[in-house]
Amino acid sequence: MSDSLYTSKEEKVFQSQPRFSIMYLLFLKQRVGFIDLAKLLGLTPGNLDHHIRKLEETGLVRSRRIMSWKPLVVIEITHLGKETFRGYVFKLKELLRDIPERLLHE
Repeated sequence: MSDSLYTSKEEKVFQSQPRFSIMYLLFLKQRVGFIDLAKLLGLTPGNLDHHIRKLEETGLVRSRRIMSWKPLVVIEITHLGKETFRGYVFKLKELLRDIPERLLHE
């Protein structure tokens, strides 16, 4: 079996579409406010909170409360999160590259 089919414990959390989307946005932006993230992804705050907790449990993201004119929760990607997501994307690219071109046009 190909190494590109193996997923680590951390990578398994990406198999949930909302968590993959959260990581994708954080990979691009580094940090996003909780409310903005919920709006961008079309998730309820409760649903987003559930997915954030799963990502925090594996050390891929962290949430911080920032005090400004009103309290704000910011979600940040960790160094482990960046490296794990990058590796997962490379694996996906490898898998997709192996799909014969003729199958994509049937």
